[in-house]
Amino acid sequence: MKLKKSIKKMIAPIVITLLVTVYFIFYMWMGWSVRKEISIILSIFLFILPIGLIGTMIYLLIERIKEIKENEDDDLSQY
Repeated sequence: MKLKKSIKKMIAPIVITLLVTVYFIFYMWMGWSVRKEISIILSIFLFILPIGLIGTMIYLLIERIKEIKENEDDDLSQY
């Protein structure tokens, strides 16, 4: 039963992370496809920035999963 609860709590963060990652990949693709037509600063903004944001999203997902797992163990001791 505990495993089911923790898996249910992990679904939303995983789905949100996947959606945001796809969104950032779209911007990376856009920056890559128009790199010859735009300035270098805008190209960096459309390519490098999403890479950093994807890394941040994955880091936050890992932290959230750890938090969910730890919270399940401590639930009984809170009451």
